[in-house]
Amino acid sequence: MSSQAEVLKSEFVSPQSLVNFGLLVFAFFSPFSIAGTQTGLCLALLGWVWRMLSRKGLDWKRSFFELPVLVYLGTWVVSIIFSQHPLHSLFTLKDEWLLVIPFLLVNNLKDENFIRKLVNLIFLISGIVALYAIWQHYTGMDLLRHLQIDPSFISPYKKYRSIGFFDIPLTYGFFAMLIGIISFCLGSFEKKTSLKTFYFTVAVLTVTANFFTYTRSTLYAQIFAFIVYFVFFKSRNKTREVLAVTGYLVIIYLIDPQILGRSLIAVKAGSLEQADIRSVIWSTSFNIFKDHPLFGIGFGNFPEFYQRYLKVPSEIFGHAHNDFLNVAVNAGIVGFLAFIFMWVVFLKNLLRRYKEKKEGYAKALILGGVLSVVAFLLASQFQCYYTAAIDNMILFFVLGLSESTSRITPIDSQA
Repeated sequence: MSSQAEVLKSEFVSPQSLVNFGLLVFAFFSPFSIAGTQTGLCLALLGWVWRMLSRKGLDWKRSFFELPVLVYLGTWVVSIIFSQHPLHSLFTLKDEWLLVIPFLLVNNLKDENFIRKLVNLIFLISGIVALYAIWQHYTGMDLLRHLQIDPSFISPYKKYRSIGFFDIPLTYGFFAMLIGIISFCLGSFEKKTSLKTFYFTVAVLTVTANFFTYTRSTLYAQIFAFIVYFVFFKSRNKTREVLAVTGYLVIIYLIDPQILGRSLIAVKAGSLEQADIRSVIWSTSFNIFKDHPLFGIGFGNFPEFYQRYLKVPSEIFGHAHNDFLNVAVNAGIVGFLAFIFMWVVFLKNLLRRYKEKKEGYAKALILGGVLSVVAFLLASQFQCYYTAAIDNMILFFVLGLSESTSRITPIDSQA
């Protein structure tokens, strides 16, 4: 009896159990709390380090993430050396710690059942938060801060840009967009009626919540991801899915005609003169890049240089509102090419994994990873989502899940 208790104790108090617990915490908090999500991530990392220390060796599996990440981080080091403020740029290197997420998952996820639990937990909480965000759209209430959300300029109706539990609509819009894409992919491949209903319900809720943020970049990226899926990927029920998505877009347009006409709600009421602010940010950022083309100005220096180049009092921005332009400004053409290389390698290898897999859960999840990268590449042309912690975490979490699932022998639970 005592030996049995010791076995149970060793299984409960072990490096892997800490990793799993941390990932469950990550999954639970990711839809509504950055602090909770990072806490879960730290717990999982501690479990991984604990296992390596107990085995007295490096617990590491090779993956396609390694080379592009090393190349990209190498350009960071170069940009720090040539930075206008090297110590400040060195300090900002800490922001890249989230690149550890796919490596954490690849080296620690070994059970498809557990992956399903992680995904279903994120979906469940994301669906609940999406309901709250949809309610926000009509009430304008931010229960977390006990404040009224600033109204969007939507004539003649008074409605609000949903933010969920995050600070701004763009952050929540990107998160909801990715969850909507992945849940739709899993629903499309799932055979069990109960799970299919669950996945598609989450997809409808999160896509609607994304639309109600009135974030143009994530709205159009969401639609573009669906178009890519219907045009380039096979599906058993493609005709019905196309009709369903088209019908949904018609219904959402009838509910709120302004939702696909974001130009009318580009900014808050009374601030329409700022509607073209992005073109000013982009042109100013490009001028900075032209003067520092090779290695950039160094990460963390954008606000100073933006104000200097604009030469007039203006709102200070922390980035170029375009992920690729932002890297070009900060790390020059060298960093820009490394950043492109990283995403090309990710996308190429995910597509290869997708083609290798037979129809099933892993194939659906990998497809979700492919479309998430596609959506990111489009959305990132209009905003810096890579620099937003929660969006960066969920994006790399999806990529890590996709690669981890592709390495695991699938379980037969779809019949």
